[in-house]
Amino acid sequence: MYNILVAGVDKREVTLLRNVLKEYGDRSILIEKAVGSTLDYESNKKRSKIAFVRYLIDSRIYSLDQNYIIEDLNSSKIPIRDAHLVLGLEPLETLKNLKYISEKTVVILNTHQIDLKQSIQDSKKKIIYPSIAQIVDILDQLARKVYALDFNELSTNYFNAPNYSTIIALGAGVKEFRDIFYEKLMLTILREFHEDPLRYIPAFELGTSLID
Repeated sequence: MYNILVAGVDKREVTLLRNVLKEYGDRSILIEKAVGSTLDYESNKKRSKIAFVRYLIDSRIYSLDQNYIIEDLNSSKIPIRDAHLVLGLEPLETLKNLKYISEKTVVILNTHQIDLKQSIQDSKKKIIYPSIAQIVDILDQLARKVYALDFNELSTNYFNAPNYSTIIALGAGVKEFRDIFYEKLMLTILREFHEDPLRYIPAFELGTSLID
């Protein structure tokens, strides 16, 4: 099994990554089966979006864990402390999902902070947003590896808009787990999923270039 968690506040971004990753799993010869789901915790106090994508890897080609059996894929929800890759599209939302992170997890973290009023609409309750340094420090203590970068700023610098930050982060995750992901197949899927491949393709390639 290979487990991916996507955490953010923008439903469109989270759903996009879930769909792209699920499509990749459906097409890859490495993966026997792929499932995905999205949980929406939107309320009058907060809005949190997370998605799960799980791959049953063909054990004849690649093996992550010997303890998995095909029945483990019946649930699309990742077991506690069992994420291999976390795409944290927003730092506080990533922090809220620590229960899925362990020493085998790689976290790709977008350090761009949203306005607290956008995530928690309760003026009577004082909320203190942890600093990025604090969030990264907590993640570092739990995860195998953390890549923390302001992908919004990077997207703005390269493409004059923050809209491509999600695809840059995806590129970094794909490169980090190159044994699971074939870049050519992912690029093919991105061309089909996006209406603006002239920007999304270089954004993805920028993300892959961030990882050695």
